Amino acid sequence: MGMTTMLGFAALSVDIGYLYMVKAELQVSADAAALAAAGQLATIEDSRFELARQMAVDYAAKNLVANQTMYLDPEVDVVFGQAVLDTQSNRYVFAAGVQPIDAVRVRVRKTSDSPNGAVALFFANIFGRSEKDMFAEATAILVPRDIAIVADLSASHTDDSELCRINDTTVNLYDVWAAMPGGMDEGDPNWSPQKAGPTWGTWMEQAGFGEMTLDSSYDPTTDSGLLYLPRYNTWNNAALTAMLQAQNYNADEIAAIMSSANDSDSTVWKARACVALGLAVWRSGMGVDSSGQPGKWQAEGLAAGNGNSYVSWSSELTWVESYPYPGGSWSEYCDYMKNSTAMTSQGNSNFKYRFGAKTFMNYLLENRRCYNECPDLRFTPTQPMQAVKDSVTRMMQIIEGLDTDDQVSLEIYAQTARHEVDLTFEYADVSNRLNDMQAGHYDCWTNMGGGIQRGIEELTSDRARHSATKVMILLTDGWANVTEWGSVGDYTNGPIYAVEAARDAAALGIRIYAVSVGSSADTNTMEQIAQIGKGTHFYAQGSIEDYSAQLQAIFETLGGKRPVMLID
Repeated sequence: MGMTTMLGFAALSVDIGYLYMVKAELQVSADAAALAAAGQLATIEDSRFELARQMAVDYAAKNLVANQTMYLDPEVDVVFGQAVLDTQSNRYVFAAGVQPIDAVRVRVRKTSDSPNGAVALFFANIFGRSEKDMFAEATAILVPRDIAIVADLSASHTDDSELCRINDTTVNLYDVWAAMPGGMDEGDPNWSPQKAGPTWGTWMEQAGFGEMTLDSSYDPTTDSGLLYLPRYNTWNNAALTAMLQAQNYNADEIAAIMSSANDSDSTVWKARACVALGLAVWRSGMGVDSSGQPGKWQAEGLAAGNGNSYVSWSSELTWVESYPYPGGSWSEYCDYMKNSTAMTSQGNSNFKYRFGAKTFMNYLLENRRCYNECPDLRFTPTQPMQAVKDSVTRMMQIIEGLDTDDQVSLEIYAQTARHEVDLTFEYADVSNRLNDMQAGHYDCWTNMGGGIQRGIEELTSDRARHSATKVMILLTDGWANVTEWGSVGDYTNGPIYAVEAARDAAALGIRIYAVSVGSSADTNTMEQIAQIGKGTHFYAQGSIEDYSAQLQAIFETLGGKRPVMLID
């Protein structure tokens, strides 16, 4: 009798051990199925719930239980709901059926009423039991995120719209000009009410933009939109002569405007260039010409100049087109056109001395791109700045469409790094603020380390949530070149500062996704930062069209890339 009892208990212990093993395997299967299903809830697909159910089915089947493939009834065993934070315990609890959906509970069953059947027992038959119903449940949730978008607003974010890049890409400078307030009249097919702004002189208004396709095949010397006004050269241009005649200048005045005799004085060359462009009127004081025609000043009753044969900048010009922006001047634009710049040294040397809408826009982008110098540039699609704006806007739309519990902030960096938008559920505040800014908005260098530090400050502020995953999205098109001590142009210590700032972020549990755009980005440093931050490095490259599409796809991915975790 004692031996029989002992054998019975031994047999029972085998079954009990087996049941513990089955329970553990059921839990593994349920955990995997729940995590896989929850991952699908972060997609923007309309069919995400069907996809989530299918993932639960697939992953449950990947984990054998009692050496048997598990089958789920997706309508019964997969339940959607919302993770609700219990403020008392600071833990999430599952609320079945509650909207918006951000959690899923999966049950894996070995029961008599399931497709898998009950768990068969080995020795319990001696007690009248041949099987046992068992199941396991797991709940996985999309973890809310506090996201700091750290955007590069350095000056290089206009480069793909500048003439220095025509040998590398198809420059979109025409799109920038067409979006600029001012510069064309209502008769132009590109005019819109936004165009009601400053004008840029008779010649530029009449000529318009000229050739629109700007790539390596473009020839500035044949562009009707550019007027060649070289210093130390007497101009011989029939169209310019006709335009000056139409403005009432007589033959002697036109000859003086065209003559380079006094160009050793750079102000004389600049003065005659501004008169030729229709930016200023020359009050020459000269008498009638050989045909008896009076000077323009006399015919129009203007105050007389000194009557000599050259244009005096300081005393004989009346400006008819005031320089339209807070930063820069018509004099500076003229100097820009005679000096060696990125436009001529990297793009095409024939841009030198060629005046027009193209080169004036390029002057603004290269020399006066900051908001306090030319605020109208924020309305224009400079690249890659516009691609970044569009992609961040798309990400905000995705986050809002998924009805997540994410918060988002905006940090920006150039020479200085600044906090722009507090962590918020008003996602449009982020995209609207970025859309209202321009490359080089405050200043021009690339203080990536400072940008990361601003992100750290916001993600560790009182606005950040203890229960949320901390995420930083770092963007750049260039190289970090500002040191921890504020020195600029340092391409050795600038990246070191950025990497050390990334280490600081990672030590605080902040995950960093690094996004590079364009051929000039320092992808090695960005890859290193992503590795330190346990994130991913994304790289958008190619033409403007190509990298714009790639950025959209990257930010669509980031918008839905929410972490998942098990809560029970």
